[in-house]
Amino acid sequence: MISEWLSSIRLRLRALAKSRQLDRDLQDEMAFHLAMRERKLHEHGADAEEARYAANRAFGNVVRIREKTRTLWTFRWLEELAQDMRYAGRSLRHSPALASVVVLSLALGIGANTAIFSLMDAVMLRLLPVQHPEQLVRVERQFAKAGAPITGSFTNPLWEALRDRQNVFSGVFAWGSSFFDLAQGGEVQNANGIFVSGDYFSTLGIQPAAGRLLNATDDRRGCAPLAVLSYGFWESHFGTAANVLGQTITLNRHPFQIIGVSAPGFYGVDVGTKFDIAVPVCSATIFDGQRSRIDQRSWWWLSIIGRVKPGLTPGQVKSGLAAISPAVMRAALPQDWPSKEQEHFLQIQLATVPAATGTSFLRNSFAEPLNILMAIVALVLLIACANIASLMLARATARNKELAIRKALGASRWRLIRQLLTESVLLSILGALLGLLLARWGSALLVRDLSAGRRIVSLDLSLDSRVMGFTAAVAIFTGILVGLLPALRSTGVSLTEAMKGSNVVSEEGRARFRAGKWIVASQIALCLVLLIGGGLLLRSFVKLTTLDLGFDRSNVLLVRTNFKTVKIPAAQQEATYDEIGRRLRALPGVVSESRSIMSPISSFVWNSILHADSNMAPTGDEAVAYFNFITPDYFATMRSPLLRGRNFTEGDTKDSPPVAVVNEALARKFYPGMDALGRHFRVDPEPGQPTPLVEIVGIVKDAKYQSPREDTYPTAFFPITQMPPDPGLGRTYELRTAMPPMSLASTVQNTVAGVSKEIPLEFETLSAQVDDSLVQERLLAKLSGFFGALALLLAMIGLYGVLSYLVTQRQTEFGIRMALGAQPHSILRLVMRDLVTILGIGVAAGIGIALATVTLLQKMLFGLAPRDAETIVIAVCLLSVLAIIAGAIPARRAARVDPMVAIRYE
Repeated sequence: MISEWLSSIRLRLRALAKSRQLDRDLQDEMAFHLAMRERKLHEHGADAEEARYAANRAFGNVVRIREKTRTLWTFRWLEELAQDMRYAGRSLRHSPALASVVVLSLALGIGANTAIFSLMDAVMLRLLPVQHPEQLVRVERQFAKAGAPITGSFTNPLWEALRDRQNVFSGVFAWGSSFFDLAQGGEVQNANGIFVSGDYFSTLGIQPAAGRLLNATDDRRGCAPLAVLSYGFWESHFGTAANVLGQTITLNRHPFQIIGVSAPGFYGVDVGTKFDIAVPVCSATIFDGQRSRIDQRSWWWLSIIGRVKPGLTPGQVKSGLAAISPAVMRAALPQDWPSKEQEHFLQIQLATVPAATGTSFLRNSFAEPLNILMAIVALVLLIACANIASLMLARATARNKELAIRKALGASRWRLIRQLLTESVLLSILGALLGLLLARWGSALLVRDLSAGRRIVSLDLSLDSRVMGFTAAVAIFTGILVGLLPALRSTGVSLTEAMKGSNVVSEEGRARFRAGKWIVASQIALCLVLLIGGGLLLRSFVKLTTLDLGFDRSNVLLVRTNFKTVKIPAAQQEATYDEIGRRLRALPGVVSESRSIMSPISSFVWNSILHADSNMAPTGDEAVAYFNFITPDYFATMRSPLLRGRNFTEGDTKDSPPVAVVNEALARKFYPGMDALGRHFRVDPEPGQPTPLVEIVGIVKDAKYQSPREDTYPTAFFPITQMPPDPGLGRTYELRTAMPPMSLASTVQNTVAGVSKEIPLEFETLSAQVDDSLVQERLLAKLSGFFGALALLLAMIGLYGVLSYLVTQRQTEFGIRMALGAQPHSILRLVMRDLVTILGIGVAAGIGIALATVTLLQKMLFGLAPRDAETIVIAVCLLSVLAIIAGAIPARRAARVDPMVAIRYE
């Protein structure tokens, strides 16, 4: 009898486990039956030991049943999810056109977001591929009182003083970037190089892929010329040949022995730049000659990173560096600086910032543009979501009967909502997968657009956990966002109206149209914001590209050369430069030729304090002027008009009085209210050098010096024949041509080779050099224009879809109106009224949002106010015209409704 009773308990517990009751109910039932069982056992005379044994068995059965119940519920949830996915797949197969449009729209939106985020991840978020990157910090300089970081690098004396005195780092290293010419003459073959201190690789924990890496013993004064190749350079130039070790590679005509190859995947700590060749810091003397940067206390070229000792807090690191700062600064004090500047130098303290993500020029230059682009693509995704939501709302009309039948058969509203959300999430996942492919392609294009001139951007764009997690989160969020409103609307359908299949617009249909109308209005508003922002950036870029720079950039070939690595005696170098210029002028297709120390809008800058013979001239830091040394034909070649005075002549030599031609900006700033011609100034002298008076003999039109964006700098031009001797300075030949400039490159190379085959040459057009200075503006203008056009297309599709849905829903109404005598134009007016309402709401909201947000673009604009009325009017007109065109198609279809066809089924 006891066994029968226990069997009945097990049967009841199993039935309970299969039910949908909570664990609390199961526990209550278990406690009740255990109590009843003990009573029965006692009535049948069972002893206490038998009762406890039976109770334990029953308790164990109940626990196992409860665990099995949980497992069953888990499997049941997964089974229902799989069922929903299968049903969603079948449902979407029956609507291939809709599914394709939705997936493509989502792919564009999600792909754009993933592409921009992957670029942000590679530039700003990704950790360096080294051991424990979180322990790395970068050493910077700041004033002790102000606490503001000072931009710039370190001199080698500063680095050596810090290295020998620090006690907070377990390892510390310095490095500096450079370019190494691999060619033996002729056109330059640049490789990305870095000078590294001896502990560079060991501090980062990098292991060699072949040979050995540089160490502290390799970085000593008078060191041997040794080189370490990056793995990528080893692959591309040597095919991973093992016999590369011990071979010699020529860098700027100097032989260096290859001793090893760094680990694959490591390309340095400068994110965005991959080093090809690493050489020790001490080898700078091999490149520099007698005036080496190793001992120069005013040559700022090194950066410093350290690995914090285990157990030290940031506060202890700060205190340790602050304690040694006075001694470090005194040890590296520039002795030739004025006393006031020396006082400022001694006030500098050392500080640290986290360096787990390395350093990057891209981070400083493109952080704000990337944030702007991220906001733009987020708006594009929202517009795509709104577009898809309106399409899903329209699609729900065709499924009213299906959902009503399922609801009548017992399906709960939550069950139907879950099914519809599964469909939207499935579409979103498909769109995300396609978007990943588009993102890989798009991010590669972005990296290519970021490159300019010799600065080739290299980024690791491989998919990591952050990018995958971001894409997955966006996909799921998007799926819920686009599916929630249609799901709520669809599952609230009236069973009576749905089963009747009536074409009369029900209250649910009107509500659905109102929802669609608000969705499209929001699309138009967001689209207008993008159009205004994109229009501002595009017009700003056009203004920069068409700006009068003070010179003619077209058809000018720049030929850069430097005799530093060529075996030409210093006394013969100027004559050699002149001979090359004479031969270049005689080339067919060359209109004019000139020579200068630097060409316009280049990365080279020469400035100093100017002391003018004027009581109203600025002084101190306000008296900075920019300089260039040129040949007499420079202004004619650049087509910069000389306004007054004279140009340089052959009589302006080293033995003649110093002269200069200044631009209008210098004349206005240093000689306000007076004629600058014939006036004199002195250049702030270097220690031990004379300071002759320079006479102003001419005034030339203002021209841009560093960037098209700049306010024109005060600039003085000197004859190149009066330039102080400096063997490290190269020359740039400007050749104005009557043909495409680069087509002359090979001819120029052969001509220069006739003088000396060892002379290195770099070719670039002046137009390309100017364009390279506008990389940021070009990127923003191009992408904002593209995404603005994409948003406009999506908004027009959404508007067309909603109005088409309106026409379909009101077809019977229109038929009845026309049967009663209404004219087609009145039907057309009814539809266009809805169009104008949607458009008006969207435009009003868009203008309000734009006026509140476009000030964020202030720094990116040139020659335009953020709330530029002309741009806003153009954007509104463009949007309105396209919206009317998109809405006119369904409106005309409504006006052509046949009354008999429209009311046949009523």
